[in-house]
Amino acid sequence: MSAALTVVCCAAGALTVWSLEDTAQYVRVTSGGVDMPFAIRQSVYIVLGLAAMLAVGRIEIQKLTEHKYIVGAVGVLPTLLTFTSLGVSAGGSDDRAWLAVGGYTFQPSEILKVCFIITFAAHITALGKRIDRPLPLLGLLLHAAVPTALVYFQGDQGTAVIFLLIAAVMLFAAGLSFRYAAVAVVISPLIAWSVWTFLLKDHQKERILVLLDKGLDPLGTGFQQRQSAAALQNGGLLGRGLFSAGDEKLVYVSQSQNDFVFSYIGQTLGFVGCAAVLILLFSLCMRIAACSGRGTKEENLVSAGVFALLFSHTLINTGMVLGFLPVIGVPLPFFSAGGSACISMCAAVGLVRTDGAEEECRE
Repeated sequence: MSAALTVVCCAAGALTVWSLEDTAQYVRVTSGGVDMPFAIRQSVYIVLGLAAMLAVGRIEIQKLTEHKYIVGAVGVLPTLLTFTSLGVSAGGSDDRAWLAVGGYTFQPSEILKVCFIITFAAHITALGKRIDRPLPLLGLLLHAAVPTALVYFQGDQGTAVIFLLIAAVMLFAAGLSFRYAAVAVVISPLIAWSVWTFLLKDHQKERILVLLDKGLDPLGTGFQQRQSAAALQNGGLLGRGLFSAGDEKLVYVSQSQNDFVFSYIGQTLGFVGCAAVLILLFSLCMRIAACSGRGTKEENLVSAGVFALLFSHTLINTGMVLGFLPVIGVPLPFFSAGGSACISMCAAVGLVRTDGAEEECRE
């Protein structure tokens, strides 16, 4: 069922991106010196992603965790290359989080997410019940801090948040005592103050302040979310039609094919379309969550990590579009255009399995 839902999500995402070709928000890109519609390239990414899902699904989780150091290197080394002359910014972003190879770009942190889920599951499994002890827990926190710090210093704070959420879900899925969560709640004001004072840059603070005062910077920091809200309102209940070429009443939203694709869905398919997309994504997440209690410990932890990956992406992306969360550059799974995220998320779904119930969870 997880694989089937993934295919449906990919198909719906491809249709959405293709429809952008017939609107004022049509996007063309140059890849490898060839000018092409983004929709064609996105379709290729989806095919590659589904192939990756099938290929990864044939590999035993135990074999992946046994080679955790190789898996970790596959994730970390390309990410480190973004700090060299090979690192570039892409898609209008100011983050140097992409590698440019042969005229194409890809985002190594997307691969790093999948590799981190595998290595973190191996680390937790090796510790067993000792994860509640301070020293082993500190080791796990340092493990999670490595990818988090790497992507943070790339300038990609959104992905850094994703890594923290994946780590938290996997730890509590492994049986970490909730007293640690209580401690985190108690010291959360200190953590928030430290993050605000020492980690956030001025433009990042502005994105948070705009949430509290929508009129703070209507033509600057708050412009994109204001346009997004107008687009959603413009769509109404049923929307203006997915292939609404030349409709001058469409509200322009920057990055409609990427992080703000949900606003485009709302404008063209209305509230009904948005609800359908959320039902699809949350159904996939819940199916994966159901699978996370039916296999070996390593398999369950990997499934919990994949659940956290997809659920956090969906929640944060829709929160950005709806204006409840700051804009931090998190794509909507399977719907936002982009090859790195599409292929890695499909591969992540391929990791979901159970021992003795694999067919039920992955059909």
